[in-house]
Amino acid sequence: MNILPANDQMLDEVGRLFGTLGDASRLRILRILLGAAAPLSQGAIAEAAGLSQPNASKHLAQLAQAGLVLREPRGSAVLFSPVTPLVQEVCGLVCQHVSRRIQSVYASLD
Repeated sequence: MNILPANDQMLDEVGRLFGTLGDASRLRILRILLGAAAPLSQGAIAEAAGLSQPNASKHLAQLAQAGLVLREPRGSAVLFSPVTPLVQEVCGLVCQHVSRRIQSVYASLD
């Protein structure tokens, strides 16, 4: 069964989504948001991720544009949360794959 779209425009969109996920700072932000009990402000995310406010803002904008985080205006603040279960499932699958590859490499060293 082929799960990749036959349409090249859809493949371009899938590529952009994976491109967004291809940055370690954005992955840190997603990890923070997935572990949070409630939506977080940009400032809280920046501090937890060790990023400057402008850098966090740039990454959050890219994540929101890709549909991976939700922006919730609350008064003068904006809170962010991950789009679940999409983010959990995609990140979980990729992390499982990476873990298996690492285990395979270490097993081959014995």
